[in-house]
Amino acid sequence: MNKPKALVLPPARRLDSVCPREVRELIENYFDAEFNKTGGDLSKEEQDALLADKESVFTSWGSPILDAESLAKAPALKYVGHAAGTVKGRVPFEAFTRGVRVFSAAGRIADSVADWCFAAIASMLRLFPTFDGDLHGGAVWGRGDLRGMELTGMKIGVVSLSSTARALIPLLAPFRCDIAAYDPYAGPALAEKLGVRLAPLEEVMSQPVVSVHLPQLPATKGILTKELLARIPDGGLFVNSSRASVLDEDALVAELVSGRIRAALDVFNVEPLPLDHPLRKLPNVLLTPHVAGATVQSYQALMRCVVEDIINAIEGRPTRYEIDPARWEILA
Repeated sequence: MNKPKALVLPPARRLDSVCPREVRELIENYFDAEFNKTGGDLSKEEQDALLADKESVFTSWGSPILDAESLAKAPALKYVGHAAGTVKGRVPFEAFTRGVRVFSAAGRIADSVADWCFAAIASMLRLFPTFDGDLHGGAVWGRGDLRGMELTGMKIGVVSLSSTARALIPLLAPFRCDIAAYDPYAGPALAEKLGVRLAPLEEVMSQPVVSVHLPQLPATKGILTKELLARIPDGGLFVNSSRASVLDEDALVAELVSGRIRAALDVFNVEPLPLDHPLRKLPNVLLTPHVAGATVQSYQALMRCVVEDIINAIEGRPTRYEIDPARWEILA
């Protein structure tokens, strides 16, 4: 029986970070696979020349874009597996109309981002960065009048029930948090399944902890306005691991400069964050350099997710990481 033909686009230096040896062996055993052996990223022309007889294509960061022109040169193509985050901008919607099934490991990255969110919420509530800074800065001991807060029973507002939020909520479950969620696309069945209550955005932004998981879409640009940020209670915590474009960053900076609230931020309007940015000088902000999804485990799982899922699709089994074209417009 002939093996299905596949093209693996990442060069060795990229492939090694997202595809451990056993997954490469799986690809080699199941597929008649052609690997990128150029030592660098293929040009679009080089990629297109290899597509004609391929049924599956595996991509990752740095791989050429599969645009309409590329698809026209790939009449046999049935599956695209992206071992990275969003496929928007990498695969056109036209792929679905051609009968191509598209898979993305973004759901696996969401697990890692949720892990970051949980750690950020827990550490900021207990003021770990503050106490750590005091002791590293030469303080003799703790401040007697400064106390952290417990996660157990905390009221939390979740903005968007995206894949990251759906991974975070089970992590919070043992702490019996009261979670209010805003998502105009979510229905009561999903809310009940997650154990949250749906609420207007104004109410969600009024919780003492607000965690943002919005996709970057035209409809979400600047949706968290100055007025909504002002609803966060004094002493509250604002967590953003999605995109800075969804909020008025200047308004958030003003709230943080006032000392009224605290924040944990992994994303910024300008990245890398400029050295003279006011956020760098604030003690009430936990800053990380857009690494919420970057863990050893997540990177090593990315190619496995899409390879195993495409094999499931070929063999008629259910899939987990397949993109639903009906949700394309609200996909991050």
